Amino acid sequence: LTAMEFLATIGLASKELFDYNRESFQFDAEQRMTRELMRLDMQVRRFELFREDIRDLVELTVGKMKLYHLVGALFLETTFRLYMEGRIK
Repeated sequence: LTAMEFLATIGLASKELFDYNRESFQFDAEQRMTRELMRLDMQVRRFELFREDIRDLVELTVGKMKLYHLVGALFLETTFRLYMEGRIK
């Protein structure tokens, strides 16, 4: 074997090794990108659920306050009629 053939063989082997490693790197990079996008999507959905929970709690509080206002208004009306007329019809 001459030195030139030896260098050619080493060069060919190096190219094959580089191409193999490049394909693996590109596959891994694609998998990393997919994983990162999925993580971000799940995080967005998670915070949407948090917002929905807060919205539900606020709506529950507002609903209770509406009921309290109704009961208070009826109580106020009854009290007002008792003071003004002295009897409830």
